[in-house]
Amino acid sequence: MQKLLVDYISRMEAADSFDQKWDCLTDTLRTLGFNVVNYTVFPNTETYENPVFIENFRNGWVEHYTAQDYGPEDALIPHVLESDIPALMLGADERQPLQWSTKGKQLIAEAKDAGMERAIGFSHKNGDGIVDGGIAIGTDMMSAHDFSTFLNERVPLLYIIYSIAYGRLHPERRQRIALDELKISSRQYDLLMALWGGLSNKQIAERLGVSEVTVSFHLKQLRSKLGCSLNREIIPKAYHYGLIGAVPRLNT
Repeated sequence: MQKLLVDYISRMEAADSFDQKWDCLTDTLRTLGFNVVNYTVFPNTETYENPVFIENFRNGWVEHYTAQDYGPEDALIPHVLESDIPALMLGADERQPLQWSTKGKQLIAEAKDAGMERAIGFSHKNGDGIVDGGIAIGTDMMSAHDFSTFLNERVPLLYIIYSIAYGRLHPERRQRIALDELKISSRQYDLLMALWGGLSNKQIAERLGVSEVTVSFHLKQLRSKLGCSLNREIIPKAYHYGLIGAVPRLNT
């Protein structure tokens, strides 16, 4: 297992693109015997609306989830907002020890049919301690006994794998969502990054090769899009939306 973890970390470090990082995660989990991976991002951490699936369960799970009109309360295991304890699903059915709504129980039963016969899930918490997504990994290739034995030995390893993936994948995904939803242009993002680096308006103008008047114009646009009135509010707001804290990945 130590060799697997070292290889996983090395591949993550060497990965240049989001897809390469994702493949590194899924390849590693597949090696461990998991054949279902679901990674969910909540762009809005206040209402948990519009969860975005990075990967889906087998058998067209994303399409099914959307068609059934499941809400944000169904996408989270209820206790993850208050607890750091992993959610263990040793049999995704009515014997589930956690508390679910009626619709949530239906979702779990359907997840079982999609390959989540046995699964383990972890919630994601950002730097403010707020849950901003989750991951569930499952298998129908192990018996319940073998899966239970596996977890008794491997939960720390799975948590390390998840933690590394979270650091590499989650901020990048949230950033892309925020850039698209707030309609932040490439130039405005360049300015935001310069502002985050502590540069003055004059220094930003020199770096971007524009006038200070142009810098002031873009700052005004950023304030409007982020919903703030003062320049000093831009960085906290940008962090809240997930615009900063990840490597820039804008298409030019």
